[in-house]
Amino acid sequence: MGRGATVEPLIITAHMGNAYSAADPWSPSIDGILAYWALREQHGEEWLALGMAGHREIVEAELPLARDEHGDWWWWQCSSPLVEVERRFVQFHHRRFDDLAAATYLPERTKKILTAGGPYKTSRTGKTRHLTHEIVWHVVGDAAEIERLLRRCHSIGFGHSRGYGQVRGWMVAADGDADIARFHRPLPEGFASQHGIVGSVMRWGIRPPGRHPAFQAMCVMPA
Repeated sequence: MGRGATVEPLIITAHMGNAYSAADPWSPSIDGILAYWALREQHGEEWLALGMAGHREIVEAELPLARDEHGDWWWWQCSSPLVEVERRFVQFHHRRFDDLAAATYLPERTKKILTAGGPYKTSRTGKTRHLTHEIVWHVVGDAAEIERLLRRCHSIGFGHSRGYGQVRGWMVAADGDADIARFHRPLPEGFASQHGIVGSVMRWGIRPPGRHPAFQAMCVMPA
């Protein structure tokens, strides 16, 4: 965090325009969202896309959030999302071989296209959508810098290219709860035990990018 930053407990609210998609109750993570926009601002969209494809080394973003640490681990002080879901539904997306494009672009001598596997495989995949008016996170950080990073973020969660997860607006307010920010989130077992926090345990990425094995620890998960 830069010098002169004002660090305080905050509430971040995403006012949703429609349903969003998340694979688990602890997503989307606000530190992951902030990290994406911080790195995109610093390095550009193409650089970021290469990293997502695994074609460059992992680079961590410096975020306008306070940190917690325990032993060799550290993570940002930000809660898991707090959501009152009004409705959940599953939407399916279908992928079929494009006969019209095939007739136009495939070599004339092509006799058969494999659609049971490979790049032209026919598929049907479902994603769970969560319908809510807002998603809330408690954090400890710098309100002005958080607002600046989020002003370009207009969608969250899976399916933004299909119009899902649209954010109508962000609000960052100075009435957050530091305890929620610090403890209502996946916590390394040793840190959780030290603070009397119990719950189910699973391997989790404690800071972005959470998919990287170096950032994954056995964590006590929030209820």
